[in-house]
This record gives sequence, structure tokens and C-alpha cells, in this order.
Amino acid sequence: MKITAPDPPEGLVSRPRLLSILDSRPAPVTLVCAPAGAGKTLLLAGWARTREAGQVAWVSLDPDDNDDRRFWSAVLAALSSRAPAGSPLHAIEVPASPSTRPDFVARVAAAVEELPGPLWLVLDDLHELTAAEPVDGLRNLVRHQPAGLRLVLATRRDPELPLARLRLGEGLAELRAADLMFSAAEARELVESMGLELAGDELDELVARTEGWAAGLRLAALSLCATPDHRSFLDGLAGSDRAVGEFLIGEVLSRMPAPAQEFVRAISICGEVNAELAGALTGRPDAGAMLAELERTASLAVQVGGPGEWYRLHSLLRTHVLADLSARDPQLVAALRTLAADWFAGQGEPMRALEHATAARDESQIVNLLRRNAVEAVLAGEHPVLRRALAALPPDRITGDSLLGFVSAALHLEAGEPRAAAVDLSLAESTLPRRPGPELETLRQLVRGRMAQLTGDIEDILHAAEKLATRSPSLEAVVLFHRGAAAFAGGELRTAVARLRASLAAARAGGQDYLAVQCLSLLSGVLAASGEFTEMADLAAETAEENVKRGWDHGPEAAGAHGLLAFGALLRGDPPHCARHAERALQVLDEGPSTTARSARLFTGILLGTAEFDGGDPVVGARRMIAARAEFGGTRLLATQVALTAFLEHRAAIALGWTDLAGDALRWCEKWLPGCGELLLMRARGQLASGHHGAAAMTLRPLVAGSVPLALPWSQVWVAVTEAETAVRADDYGHAHRALAKALKLAEPQRVRHPLVFLAPALADVLDAGLGRFGAVESYAREILGVRAKACLPAEPVVLTERERDVLRLLPTQRSFEEIAEDLTVSPNTIKTHARALYGKLGVTKRREAVDAARNRGLLEDLP
Repeated sequence: MKITAPDPPEGLVSRPRLLSILDSRPAPVTLVCAPAGAGKTLLLAGWARTREAGQVAWVSLDPDDNDDRRFWSAVLAALSSRAPAGSPLHAIEVPASPSTRPDFVARVAAAVEELPGPLWLVLDDLHELTAAEPVDGLRNLVRHQPAGLRLVLATRRDPELPLARLRLGEGLAELRAADLMFSAAEARELVESMGLELAGDELDELVARTEGWAAGLRLAALSLCATPDHRSFLDGLAGSDRAVGEFLIGEVLSRMPAPAQEFVRAISICGEVNAELAGALTGRPDAGAMLAELERTASLAVQVGGPGEWYRLHSLLRTHVLADLSARDPQLVAALRTLAADWFAGQGEPMRALEHATAARDESQIVNLLRRNAVEAVLAGEHPVLRRALAALPPDRITGDSLLGFVSAALHLEAGEPRAAAVDLSLAESTLPRRPGPELETLRQLVRGRMAQLTGDIEDILHAAEKLATRSPSLEAVVLFHRGAAAFAGGELRTAVARLRASLAAARAGGQDYLAVQCLSLLSGVLAASGEFTEMADLAAETAEENVKRGWDHGPEAAGAHGLLAFGALLRGDPPHCARHAERALQVLDEGPSTTARSARLFTGILLGTAEFDGGDPVVGARRMIAARAEFGGTRLLATQVALTAFLEHRAAIALGWTDLAGDALRWCEKWLPGCGELLLMRARGQLASGHHGAAAMTLRPLVAGSVPLALPWSQVWVAVTEAETAVRADDYGHAHRALAKALKLAEPQRVRHPLVFLAPALADVLDAGLGRFGAVESYAREILGVRAKACLPAEPVVLTERERDVLRLLPTQRSFEEIAEDLTVSPNTIKTHARALYGKLGVTKRREAVDAARNRGLLEDLP
């Protein structure tokens, strides 16, 4: 009956974990939302019988309840059936259009308020309620819900109720499809109630294949009951699913009326269909009614929402029906795919059309769709669809058609294969018509512009941008992107930021999703060069999230995003996260050809090496940085990349006493970026490491005065820290305090912690002693010290002089100090002096201990 909970079938599986959730979450509204066949009604019917008599009122809704008066009549009848005699509920009459009468809903709420105990009202199949009036009335009841009433709503889709507000106010408890999935234990109880015994691994396999879907489990269990050899059945299930397929086709589909069978077979070629698409595939004018019938009576279709009432067949059924149809009549499948392609093309969904044309291997339709939609598909990032489409065409069709060649070139570029792209581009241009059409010329310039952007060729970037600017207003975002890339490559950072922000807005407005991600990636890189590190990290994280969400996490933008996230972690003084993101970036880069993205490989290798250096493995980290630069070719680099690479490598080499290699890094920087302030900074730090603090202070003066520009904004913090170091060496602690205050002021706006969290002990003491005198950056000083206190900071690298290193190399031998002195052409006393200095730096007192300590710190390993 309509206002009576259905009787549970014999053998109903009790699900205590779900019953306890229903009982332990006494929210005003409980939402049980899952597709058809998930077991919502049976769960709630079983739960209702566990409540005390009279506590649960029930209404089974159907399409007729979209009549507002009928809906409220059913609700009032259910409530009244649980009310004692004399309750005002019995006297309430339902007017016409009751949901439009606030006084009516208020009377119902007031009457429920007077009930002697709590009452649960279950509205089953709430998705049937679609008319505005009853939905509004239910919304009003939720808004003015009496304290004693608990609503339990069972539906296949979220109702149009203020769910977000209810969640925020802890007024909503939810059970979703994932909650209703049968566990292995529940599945065992189900199959055993059907007289079926399965081994543990057999049951696990059955649950996995049916995805815990209640209806699917029952269907499969029925087939298993009729199969004496369970192992053979499950072997087939794990392989081709033939056993379940035969059951679904032979026992489920074949028992449907012939028109319904043909209907299900035809719509199985699409993941989702609406009435119009189903009609195009089947030729039936009543396709919408057929879909509704499949959902309502057989639970074989699930309504997935959206405009036009879209449906999908259950994945288990669709897979087997389509496989059966493909085996029986592949020509019909191809014809249906072509119909679907035509329909989607007519609906303005060219990519879905292209997918079906590709599956049908309809060369003519594939090429026609590409001619009309290649530009937007490339900009939207539909690369997998485009790749499958090209793969369905003969190779000579691609090489002989300019448009297809340009598409292939674009796909090679996004896969990090510029050489293959160049070959495609050359072939495409050789077959270019004398007067190419708009789509063809636009695609050509897109490929040329993207290639120029990846190689940093400013003139080619601008040339492509100007060519595109004359094509169409819809290409505004692309033009702005190329102009922003050109400005970045030319060092015009403010202009680049403005153009890329405008490009991002235009790309998003135009649905050009892939271009938008490219904008995010490049914009975060420009912000890194500009010193806007906080926004850089935010945009890099957004880029990474978009790449994962859209399946683009294996291309240049994915590698760039993780590289910048690694840089952000380095600036925060977080070596583990820096290493994690740098390793992910290198993983993406390694998936492409080794000759591509050399600058990205260098940048990422330097970051990973720095993370290892700061994280307690200085020798490994320094070697990685040196190797990264050695593997780098002659590709053009941005000034910020040169400065960062050289400085971080120089810093590591100086700390380890590798003076020759530190000199190599400095000379490399001078070759690529002569006159930059980082050269002076590196020289000053080298002088400090050699004990010449006075010379270091002199070298640093132009940087402190700001008369020599720095390529990297972060270097300003290093200048201030180095100034503080020179002051400490000169015992000028007041100067050191002022320099550290300057470093804090430079670092605090962008939340930069490196190098402050890695200060040498003497400088950390100055920072600690200065607390209370840092003014506006006092809290940041305390934050830095707090991070230092919690972090497991690695031991300071041992800095050795060149002569100390010479002595150390000979300590593991059996040679005496006198023999070592003879080898190095110095006196034995000199060797003893160097040995004592070594022992002190290593914290040991004996030669054997010095050798062991040096080995543990990597000081005796061969230099890179």
C-alpha cells in the first residue's frame, strides 16, 4: 500500500552497519541517495520494523504525486496513521494547491509538534517528485520542521532541497551509493540466503565484478545457482565475463518483449542516452517512455539527471549486451555508431560525435568532423579523442592531408615530441593548398606558435600571434597567450602577467579548457620570476589539480606545475615536499623523449638536488645538481633559471668544500648571465667560506646598496642573510641583527622561510637573541624559530680547506704523517696542524675516527 512500508522478502539480508548509521545519526533529515537496484527501499523497510510501533510513517511516491493535493493527502494520511486519537492531524483538510498555502504547512508542522513522541516520515522514491508545487511544499516543511519530526528521503538523485545549508548546520545525515554497496560479508549472506555456497576468493571476485550492486549480485547469484561448477563459472567471469554475459543476455534480455530487447541493444552503444538520442538510434517515437519503463520496472536503466532526462544502462548489462551485439552483427554496431555520431554532431557535441565515428571507423565522417572542429578540439585539450581518430585513419591519409598533418603535429607537441611535430609540420606545409581555408591556416599558426613557445623563440611567437589575431575573435585567448609568452621570454614580466591573466579569462569564457591550463601553468612561472611566490604556488596547485581531473597529468604543463610546486616547497623550507613534487615532475619528463624539455629537466634536477642537500644528504644532492647541469645542452634559459641553477649548485659545492666545482658554477653563470647580481653573491659566499669575511663584505656592498640588479627576487633574502653572516664573523652583532631584520622583512610577505630555517648556529643565536626587537616582523621571527625547533635539521656540512682535503685523502692510507708531509712537500708539523684542524671540524680525536666520520659524511668519496 502507498502509506505502508513494503514487507521484506523472505531471506532479506540484515545490514547492521547501515541500520546503526540510520539510528546513530539523529539529524532532522536523512538522505538515502543511490541508483535503482541499490537496495534503498528494502533497507528502509527493514529498518522501519526495528523501530518502536507507531514511530515510522511511510509514503511510497509515484509520478501521480506531482499533483500537489494528492502528495499532501498521502503525507497527511501517513502521519495521521501514527497519531493518537484526538490529534489535530486527523482534523486537517487538504485544500487545493496546499503547497502555496503557508498556513497549511504551518498547521501540519504544529500538529506534528503536539505528538507525544518522535516520528520518522519516510518518503520513498522521492525522485518521482518533480513538479514545482509539491517540491516547494516539502522545502517549506524542511524549513519549518518541527522538533519531533525526522524526515527520511530515499531517492535516485539529490532532491531540490537546501542540502548545503542542512550540511553546514549538521541537519543532514547521508547514505550514498558507496555506502549501500554490499560488503563481502553481506554478499555472502545474500548468496547463502539463495542456497548458494561460495569460497572466500570466489565471493570476493563476484563482489568485485558486480561492484557490490545489489541487483547485479542477485542476477549473478541466480546464474551461479544453476551452475554446478562454480570455479569454471568464475574463471569465465574473471576473463571474458562470458558466463554472466550469457545469463544477462539469455535470462534477462531474452525474457523482455522483442521491442524492448531491440531497444536495449541499440542504446547499448552509448554510455548515456536521452529520449531524443534513443529515438534516433531505434527509430521509436516512444523512446522516452521506453527508457522510463526500463528504469521503473526492470531496474536495468538508471536516470543520471541533467536536462532531457538522461539514462544509462547498468554497466554490467551494457558491457555484455554490446559485446553480444558486436559479435552477432558488427555492421549494425557500425551503423548505430554512425547514427550516434550524426546525432551528437547535430547537437553541437563534435567530440562525442568524433568518438562514435572513430569507433565506426568511418573515415569520411572522421575527416569531416576534424575539418570543422580541429581548432577548438586542440584548444579544449581533447587530445585522447584526436589521437584515437587519427589512429583510425590510414597513415597515407594523414601525410597527404594538411589539416590532419597539423593535428598530428599539435598532438606530438603536447606529448613532448617536438622532432616528430616538426616532421608533421613540414609534411603538412608541403601539401598546403595555395589558398588554405580559415580552419587550416588557424591550425597551422597554432602549431607554429606552440612550437615557438616551447622553444622560447620570441619572434616566431609574436609572428604566430599576429597571424592568429586576423583570423577570428574566438582566438583572442590564443593571441593573448602567445603575446604573454613572448613578453615572458623577453623579460617583460608585468606585461606577461597582464596578458596571461586576460588570456586565462578569455579561455575560460570560451570553454577552451586546455588553453586555460596552459595559461595557468605559464602564469605561475611568470609569477615565480616576479617574486610572487604565494600566488605562484596557488596557481601551480590549481594547474596540477586540473591536469589530474582532466587526464592531462603527463604533459609539459603537468611537469611544469610540479616543478613550481617543488620550488614553492623549497622556499617554505620543506625538503620532503620539494623532493616529492620534483620527483613527480621528473617522472613526467622521463615519459617523453630524453631530448625534450631540457630546461625543465635542469630546473627540476636542481630542485631535487637541493631538497636532498637540505634534507640531510648533501653529497648526493650536490652531485645531482652538478649532473643536471652537465646533462643540460645549449638550450636557451630564462635569466631566473640561470641564476637559480648556478646559485644553488654553487651554494652546495662551497658548503662541501668543492671549490673547483663551485668555480665551474660561477663561470657558467657568468657565461649565460654576465653582470647579474648573483655573481657577486656567489663570490661573497665563497670568500666567507674561505674565512675572508672582510672581502666578502666588500663584494656584497653593491648588492646591499641595490646598485647591481639581481635576476631572482629570492636572492634578495640571501643577500641580507649573507650580510648578517659577514657581520657575525666581524663580531658586529648589532649589524647582524639589522641584516636579519631586513631578511625577515623581505621574506615575510611571500612566506619565504628558506634560508632562514637553515641558518648556521651562530646566526640562529643572533635571531633568538633579537626576539622582542624585530618590530613588524617579530611574529615571523618567532615562526622561523618555531619551525627550526620542530624540524630535524641536518648537520652543517663540514667545510674543509683545499690543503685539509689533501691531508684527508691520505689519512686512510698506512702512511705516517712524515710520509704524507713528504708527498705534499710540506713539513710534518704542518701536516699535524692540518690534521688537528680536521679532527676539530669532524668532532673526533683520533685518525681512525676521522676516517670513519669523513666516510659517513661522504667526504672521502670521489668528487663528481
